Amino acid sequence: MLARRIKRRDLLGAGIAVATSPFLIHCAPQAVNTSVSPPIQHTELNPWGVNTFLHQDAELWRKQKTLEMAAQAGIGWIKQHFPWSDIEQSAKGNFTDPFWRTDAWDKYDQIVDLAQDHNLKLIARIDRPPKWAQTEVSTPTSPPTDLADFADFIFKVVSRYRGRVRHYQIWNEPNLSHEWGGQRPDPESYARLLSAAHKAAKQADPEVLILNAPLAATNENSFRAMNELDFLERLYASGAADFFDIHSANAFGLQHPPEDPPRPDVLNFRRVELSRAIMEENGDVNKPIWFNEYGWNASPKSLPEHVLTWSRVSESDQAEWTVRGIEYARNNWPWAGVICIWFFRRQYNDVGPENPEYYFRMVDPDFTPRPIYKAVQKAATRT
Repeated sequence: MLARRIKRRDLLGAGIAVATSPFLIHCAPQAVNTSVSPPIQHTELNPWGVNTFLHQDAELWRKQKTLEMAAQAGIGWIKQHFPWSDIEQSAKGNFTDPFWRTDAWDKYDQIVDLAQDHNLKLIARIDRPPKWAQTEVSTPTSPPTDLADFADFIFKVVSRYRGRVRHYQIWNEPNLSHEWGGQRPDPESYARLLSAAHKAAKQADPEVLILNAPLAATNENSFRAMNELDFLERLYASGAADFFDIHSANAFGLQHPPEDPPRPDVLNFRRVELSRAIMEENGDVNKPIWFNEYGWNASPKSLPEHVLTWSRVSESDQAEWTVRGIEYARNNWPWAGVICIWFFRRQYNDVGPENPEYYFRMVDPDFTPRPIYKAVQKAATRT
């Protein structure tokens, strides 16, 4: 995560200055069609979601307390990482944790149980291949050497949680080199990975719903990053529309309020409307968009400007704008579904107060609720 934050800070800074393609400049002024009838599937539901890190919490009571507070705030969904490398660790078909000598599934079985106990639906993010599935020069984010290995794991995890977990996100931000094993972003290769995962998941459970990987918002086109709109265009050109049921997007507001209009040279919440225009140009009008990471950062003034990856707003603006953004989406985007706030709670040893990412949290590591928690609770539990 630290390496990802360093990369993303550079990309966001570059994104404001780098020119976009002629297509993006052409499409930006056009209004997104919002007159869709009948209602798009998977949009008429509780929109309030959060990102959780339960797999990093060793103590059961902390996991229980986290989900208890989420449920009390009116949250209906959690998005939770299920790293392949943490489950099928040492060899294909071996699901024993070599350090603890326990079943590696136990941790994730517990998370699924706890989510159900608190009436929370779960979106499982699957990526991070184990070393045995990669080449010797790979990084933790490198795609697997053999897509059949990935497909086999997808089949196993979907089969295990059939009827209990219905939503799976395949990979994360493949338009960043850092999330694609240090390689140049490659939409066609990602499309093949997504196809393999989709086929295996549907074989295991025909009712499962696949979310494509969310793309990092950036205007950079280089070895280390690809503009997410260009990446999405090439995904569609590769025929990837057949391999996901829900489009997954990121939506950080940076310093802009939620109503700030979309422009191809600006990274803001409504930038997702440019992705929606690409979906509609490709005939994908009946597919919803769910939000993988969403929010505003409330870093204190003690942190210098140059480390502020996501810019900075006050805690009161963070709280108000988070609610306003979700209300805007529900009132103006008939294609918007679940919106997962980044993030609910993490341990100090994962991300601490010296790191700007810490200031997205809704709840402190010691479970002290922040203003954003109280604002979300008031809005999400409103009757």
